[in-house]
Amino acid sequence: MTTRMPLRGVKRFFEPKTGKTYSYHRASGTPIKAEWGTPAFAIELDKADRAWREKKVQDGTFGHLIDQYRAAPEFTRLKPRTRADYDKVFDFLEPLRAMPLDRLDRPFMVGLRNKAYTKHKRRFANYVVQVLSRACGIGIGLGLLKENPVDHVEKVRKATGEKSLNRPWTSAERDAVLAELPAPLKGPFAMMRYLGVRLGDVRGMRRDAYKDGMISFVTGKGAVEVTVPCPEPLARILDAQTDHATHLFSSSDGSPWSEGGFHASWRRVRLRLEKEGKVKPGLTPHGLRHSVATDLRELGKTEREIADILGQRTTYAVPTYARSADMRRSNKRVIDDLYGEKEGPDEEGGASDR
Repeated sequence: MTTRMPLRGVKRFFEPKTGKTYSYHRASGTPIKAEWGTPAFAIELDKADRAWREKKVQDGTFGHLIDQYRAAPEFTRLKPRTRADYDKVFDFLEPLRAMPLDRLDRPFMVGLRNKAYTKHKRRFANYVVQVLSRACGIGIGLGLLKENPVDHVEKVRKATGEKSLNRPWTSAERDAVLAELPAPLKGPFAMMRYLGVRLGDVRGMRRDAYKDGMISFVTGKGAVEVTVPCPEPLARILDAQTDHATHLFSSSDGSPWSEGGFHASWRRVRLRLEKEGKVKPGLTPHGLRHSVATDLRELGKTEREIADILGQRTTYAVPTYARSADMRRSNKRVIDDLYGEKEGPDEEGGASDR
């Protein structure tokens, strides 16, 4: 028997294709399957409402911090694929939503990292640390936290001998590949080779990104603005390529590069060069980003300087990019500065005894 009853918090929607009216709990979007106006409907609606209220986060909780971060432009402006990756981290953290924020400290974060490592291995554990660092940074700006509890929480290092997915290219490999690439691939690879730009940013780079001797663009990951002088070897390649109406780079058919098309074309070149012995196995486009970071680190550049060239908002990932740097050149310069000849009196006014 159907009865009339006042119901709040219900959203009803008529679907013309089916000729049916559907009901939902307004706050959570939970569908109510019982017939409208029946006691069963009221019971189901009450159950959905109680479940939503129990799950609803309170101020001062970890869930509130995550929700505030997900509503911030630093998250909403990420590419869909990056947001999906972040959501995997938030799904892992779901059981912690009701936890008070004052429990977030460095020991807790290290334990959380270790738990992620046990369940999902090294890369996911390090990604959890990275995502939490960004969320906590927004929390500080909103006054939810006084300091970032993820600061100084180290990444889980690779085991000795573990293969790197994106190893740096040697100078010889970089030269060999650029010399052999067909024209449509030469520009994109030169951009990655000289500036360490991500492949996704290279494929989507607009035509006006190269103008008046400068390279200017906004990264797809993190929406970081990058403006750097165009190195002369890169400028020669860009000046020689065929112009496209909208994009800086295009495939052989004149359309902007698709991800699949780019990797297929690169794979053919790579396999041929490996067979000819001109390069070793393991080259990836992202490895060129590691190459640039490694070169900069060997030159003694700071992590902040390297991050600015690579378009990184923070310096967190720099040690990973430059982990294989050979520091002999930089260390020699430091030792020369420390123990080299001094041209004036020392700090006490006397002559230097070094």
